[in-house]
Amino acid sequence: MDLEVIERLMQMLSNSDVEELDVTEGNLRIRLAKGAAAHRNASAAASKGHRQQSPTLPDDPSVAVDSNVHTIVAGLPGTFYRAPAPGASPFVNAKDEIRDGQQIAIVEAMKMMNPVEADCDGTVLEILLEDAAAVQAGTPLFRIRKVAG
Repeated sequence: MDLEVIERLMQMLSNSDVEELDVTEGNLRIRLAKGAAAHRNASAAASKGHRQQSPTLPDDPSVAVDSNVHTIVAGLPGTFYRAPAPGASPFVNAKDEIRDGQQIAIVEAMKMMNPVEADCDGTVLEILLEDAAAVQAGTPLFRIRKVAG
């Protein structure tokens, strides 16, 4: 993931109602937060000092619940489609259970239909875009409540 993509993610986060964004690409994971979420994270980091620690669950139960919310983003620019064809039922709806690797949407780029696949098991909390919306790489598409485990 290059710096330009990270900068675009930061800009999209600041221009949206989403408070936190967690993106994983290969072995790289980036977590962005704003507002109260960023303040919570900064306070927690300050209280732990500058020591490198392995990730642990926060002590605050409300933060632990939020840590199970994951955002699936577009991998490339194009047009977002919720269904396999016009008039067909969507791949998924809010409250649907999904599995890691399950196709949940399509991004059409240069006449190529690119599947959007879930990258975790969970429940669809929110579909963030309307059907046929234009997307850029890194555009948030779905919010998922990950299965604990």
